Amino acid sequence: CTCGRSFAQLNAYANHQRTCKKRKKHLSNALSKAKELWSTKKRLCREEDKCDKLAGSTLSLPTIAHKSSLHVVDDPRSLAERRPRRINRRLPARFRDVLPQPPPITESALPPTADLSPASETSAPLSRTLRFFCTLPSVFGLSRRYYSNHLPTHDPEELTTLENLTLTHSESDQDFSTPAPTTHNSSIEAPDAYDPYPNKSSFLLGDWFWNGGIQKSHKSFKELLQIISDSEFRSEDICATRWNLINNRLGSSTDDAEAHDDVTFEGAGWKKTAINIKIPIHKRAENPGIHDYLTTDLYHRPLVSVIQEKLANERHDELFHYQPYELLWNRGGSERSIRVHGELYNSEAFIRAHREVQESPAEPGCDLEHVIVTLMFWSDSTHLTSFGNSKLWPCYMFFGNESKYRRCKPSCHLCSHVAYFNHLPDSFKDFATKHFGGKGPSADFLAHCHRELYHVQWKILLDEEFIEACKHGIVIRCCDGIERRFYPRILTYSADYPEKALLATIRNLGGCPCPRCLIPKSRIQNLGLSLDMKQRQTLARIDNDARKSKVTVARSHIYDLGYGIRSTAVENLLKEHSLVPTTNAFSEKLECLAFNLFCMLVVDLMHEFELGVWKAVFVHLLRILSSARAGDELLHELDRRYRLTPTFGRDTVRKFDSNASEMKKMAARDFEDLLQCAIPVFDGLLPEPHNTNVLALICACAHWHALAKLRMHTDETLDLLDTATVTLGKQLRRFQKHTCVAFQTRELKREVERRQRRELRDGVGNREATTSTHQTARRMKTFNLQTYKLHALGDYSTSIRNFGTTDSYSTEPGELEHRTSKSRYHRTDKKGFVKQITSIERREARIHRIRDRQSPHGTVIDEEVATSPEARFHVGKSQNNPENIPLFLQRHLGDPAIKDFSPKLQQFLLAKIKDILTKGNGPSYTNSSTAITVPGVSPPCSDSELRVFIKADRMYRHNLMRLNYTTYDVRRAQDIINPSTSHCNVMLLGQSNGDSTDGEQHPYLYARVLGIYHVNVTYIGPGMINYDSQRIDFLWVRWYQHVDVDEGSSRRTPLDRVCFPPMAEPDTFGFVDPNDVLRCCHVIPQFTQGLRCLDGRSVSHCAQDKLDWQYYYINRFVDRDMFMRYQWGLGVGHTYTHTS
Repeated sequence: CTCGRSFAQLNAYANHQRTCKKRKKHLSNALSKAKELWSTKKRLCREEDKCDKLAGSTLSLPTIAHKSSLHVVDDPRSLAERRPRRINRRLPARFRDVLPQPPPITESALPPTADLSPASETSAPLSRTLRFFCTLPSVFGLSRRYYSNHLPTHDPEELTTLENLTLTHSESDQDFSTPAPTTHNSSIEAPDAYDPYPNKSSFLLGDWFWNGGIQKSHKSFKELLQIISDSEFRSEDICATRWNLINNRLGSSTDDAEAHDDVTFEGAGWKKTAINIKIPIHKRAENPGIHDYLTTDLYHRPLVSVIQEKLANERHDELFHYQPYELLWNRGGSERSIRVHGELYNSEAFIRAHREVQESPAEPGCDLEHVIVTLMFWSDSTHLTSFGNSKLWPCYMFFGNESKYRRCKPSCHLCSHVAYFNHLPDSFKDFATKHFGGKGPSADFLAHCHRELYHVQWKILLDEEFIEACKHGIVIRCCDGIERRFYPRILTYSADYPEKALLATIRNLGGCPCPRCLIPKSRIQNLGLSLDMKQRQTLARIDNDARKSKVTVARSHIYDLGYGIRSTAVENLLKEHSLVPTTNAFSEKLECLAFNLFCMLVVDLMHEFELGVWKAVFVHLLRILSSARAGDELLHELDRRYRLTPTFGRDTVRKFDSNASEMKKMAARDFEDLLQCAIPVFDGLLPEPHNTNVLALICACAHWHALAKLRMHTDETLDLLDTATVTLGKQLRRFQKHTCVAFQTRELKREVERRQRRELRDGVGNREATTSTHQTARRMKTFNLQTYKLHALGDYSTSIRNFGTTDSYSTEPGELEHRTSKSRYHRTDKKGFVKQITSIERREARIHRIRDRQSPHGTVIDEEVATSPEARFHVGKSQNNPENIPLFLQRHLGDPAIKDFSPKLQQFLLAKIKDILTKGNGPSYTNSSTAITVPGVSPPCSDSELRVFIKADRMYRHNLMRLNYTTYDVRRAQDIINPSTSHCNVMLLGQSNGDSTDGEQHPYLYARVLGIYHVNVTYIGPGMINYDSQRIDFLWVRWYQHVDVDEGSSRRTPLDRVCFPPMAEPDTFGFVDPNDVLRCCHVIPQFTQGLRCLDGRSVSHCAQDKLDWQYYYINRFVDRDMFMRYQWGLGVGHTYTHTS
């Protein structure tokens, strides 16, 4: 100690330091001298004329002088610039964390006659009656361009807050079932405020029961406790409540309104309509002719009433876009504007429909604003139970005027159930058999009757009221008190392929299987070829008179002349273009609007790629692995590698618990995880050159998938998607031509079992087939490229340019909404459940409306994440896990991880606290070199500069750190760093190294976090300001280093490879400022190179290196934001890449 005493144990020395008077006196003298030095320098700086000039280019702290001199150093460079640096370690660069913000408030920035090019090169010339208004660019360079004759009267972006742009755990799981505390006003105090509930207590219980979910959790239990413990809750209020009567009134529909003459129900109720179809029995049957068949009733809601209900909802109206606009991007201050594609209200189709309505003649005597209401439909049949035959065929409707980020959240309640379609009942076969004279109906006949039933139901939905609204609009007084004329337009219809074939009235997998073009089945494998791309335009399906005439003549042969469904005369008319003899409801009803029904059938990424092309590729790769080596050895190795693959994010990549090769109960997101992690897993399983071909194919699939699934596209990224489509088609054909023919692939075990079960069920199997050996039962299998799903991949770029990104109209929101339908089914008595489901839907919607009236300013959201989106990171304030630094070093004595631990920490804290004091006491500007933290490097420094005092010599350990970051699509997301799990790898922005001779310098640095700590530090060196301690958070990391192409491998890999440097190197371990961390990264072992320590021994206990691998892959395909960070300069939200 300073007093001269010595101690044998560190804890005794630490206790003595707290009470040593001589040490405290010595420290006090040092602080006094530092304060005097500060005052002297401050006085000298005031006397010099150049002080103001230097303050703009150097630190606001006076330059630190040596002990022997008190004069100001004339060198204008900062301390970080004057220090010598090591050239064997690239330093992390600091970047500016820009918070997401909506496009700026509408403000005319350009004259009305400004040139529209180049941002709208694909747009048709505007009418002279229309002008365009452009806003000033935001900090990201985003601006809006409106096409109208006046400024927008309603701007939802003005009400967009940072919370609306945040994708953190707390918001993604928002539950809007808990109402906010009611504000006392006249409307709430009205006696019918909770009608039909008699009082607030009854309403709260009813709301909790119907909208709180059927599976009660701890959260719902807490909500119930909150209700009954409320000071205004009265148990006597609920005793006399007539619950059954209230539930019946809330669930009543249009057909039930007469039973409640004393109650006026808001919203669009359900109607019940009888369905009657014409059944054609051909003339050779026993009872030929046209017969009526009455099916079950259709439950539906009038579309116009649904629109009126939506526009009357104050909560939804705030963020409802009445006018579309082009979203433009000026990257890095460039004058050239780039078109941005994302939301439907930014799309070319929406803007085109808006312009057509604005340029059309106005209604007589009407000068109201014309607004387009875009309708987006989803439909898909679903089973309501795991066991049993109960099924439902719902039709969902969304509004494209609302943001896709809100539409995809069921908690926002933006989905409208408009119909529950009917299937042909099982008894229909008895009806048909009777008229055919005892012979069962053919599959073609049943398919025709099914199409007829489907389009009859759609003709009911597209009623005269809706058609009149499409032609002349409907006048609605909006929530802002302004009357507007709304024109409904159907833009997209999302469905799987069988339902697309139903909608397009084409044959399922016929000669021309595509619902959008007439390319024959023999040429659909030519994905990416120039001729294929041209024919998609020249052979596009058009709902013209020629097509309608063929269908009309064919129906005349069937219904008037008694021909069969597949008779020669009918086939000669329809087979060439895969048409069917069914009148299309959309073609017939919307003919007055020149509606082309084939354009609304958008692509479906989930079914066409994740469950289509990629699943087919993955299955055939499994067949190749099974045939490449006996005993399924390679399949077992594949399963082992997938199980060793670490997870990422909250649920981005989940644990591969089961064997991937068995594919048991896998959904689309599971196949997506398989693709994102496939490159390290398949690497080295096959011999060359097949290994290279397989990796190239997987890389092409992952690259295309990442681009096709982006939530924000620009014209530049769409060009990349076009190139990726060409590459994918080329790699698939190369894989089929060179790799597939080299292996005799047979059915997998699961395929054999499924085929045998199907044969037994269909009555085809025989005794010999069921008793045959497993080897002879496995049939040969080849890789098939002639599928519609492969052909559909060529339409994605065009679809995104017309309707926005694929997540806006994917089938995933519809699949997610099935959960709502299934939960409502479980509340029914399972008999006549469709009627009961409609009542439950109305009941929940009307309770939501009552709740909205009581809490007009939103709901109380229980934040599960204890950090605001504005914060760069969050580390807990707890100091329950202290680490005494001397004892920590003594405990790990000899561990290479703690070599130079204290000097490196002192140097890191010195640079950090100076930066904190600079920002708090001087100009906020610092040059780039001053803002650099020096983790992992300890450059030589004089003892006089090391003036950092760590309070109590303690650092405090934390288990988690939450890191907020801005994504490429200008949203706020969050990663969680946990050193004790696989979520411990981070990436930092690398500083360019001028001394490096590497032509391809990596833009990022990677590190594994060993610990999360904070210390309380006081700066006591020259230029000291006060005695206050500052909290400094830091990460103790172990650095990765990049691996060259020729190191550990003889070929270039599609992913970046890294490894751990030797622990003896001085730069292996270091400290990182959490502000310098970009986000977490996904690190996957390179399984072919094996473990570093085969004996399982650990060199460093702190580094936990006994399970280290030789090399690792950096998975850039793990999510869309990570992928865009490697497309340098193309991510709108990645501002650090916008400058050269």
